[in-house]
Amino acid sequence: MVHVRHIKKPPGLRALVTAFVLMPMAIAAEPQGIYYGASATMQQAEIEYKKSVRSLFRDNEGRTDTQETSANVEEKPLQWDGLLGYRLNFAEGTQFFAIQLEASLLGDDVSGRLGGEGESASQNLFGEAWPEDWSLETSRTLGVVTKYGISRALLQAIDISLYGLVGVRQTTIDFFSSSFGCFQAIGCDVNEFRTNTQSLDPEVNLVVAGVGIETGLTNKAALQFEVRYVQDFKSEWLTEFEDSGQEVSVPSGLTIESTDLTVKLIRYL
Repeated sequence: MVHVRHIKKPPGLRALVTAFVLMPMAIAAEPQGIYYGASATMQQAEIEYKKSVRSLFRDNEGRTDTQETSANVEEKPLQWDGLLGYRLNFAEGTQFFAIQLEASLLGDDVSGRLGGEGESASQNLFGEAWPEDWSLETSRTLGVVTKYGISRALLQAIDISLYGLVGVRQTTIDFFSSSFGCFQAIGCDVNEFRTNTQSLDPEVNLVVAGVGIETGLTNKAALQFEVRYVQDFKSEWLTEFEDSGQEVSVPSGLTIESTDLTVKLIRYL
């Protein structure tokens, strides 16, 4: 008698094979349409504030004297944004295009101190580069970004979408500085020193470009991770003083360089 022994497949093997075959089909169901969400952005910001103090002595054959000082600050301010967008899938769901509106909900500020430069001990006489405290804040930010990417359907079993982005960001920059010094060429008593303040609040449009990935949480919700490179902001201005035949001009400059690391939580309607 011949005994035939049937080799049974391990329990669950058929279900595993079926799941593997059907997984790309499940991932291919790409969300599209209107979406909304919120994001947290850590800005890798490098800020340089500098000034030169140039003195012209008209009664001394036009002799000039220049004092220069600058300060660099590297900070990681955190910003919270709200967003609203629309995503359109095409090429049988393997690619997508999106347009997104963004608005800052809560920002952070950066502050620093500009060291003085001069011959006096306090470095705050007329014609010297006085020590200066300054602060910088982005009070309002609006932006529009377009995205083009490869969807999860094309990547099959990998549950992510890859995309590039480009857009523009409108930002109001609030800069304020305060210094304390002497406004008289002949010198000052202690009670004659005065506070000098200056403010700058330009509204600028900066180009934004970057890359990102999106991974689905549910069929309606997703997480996005982005690296954004922001166009440098540069501003220069001139302040002038005059007293007793001595003219003082103070050209100043502010430069901001920023790279943004962003995490977004979005939900499709």
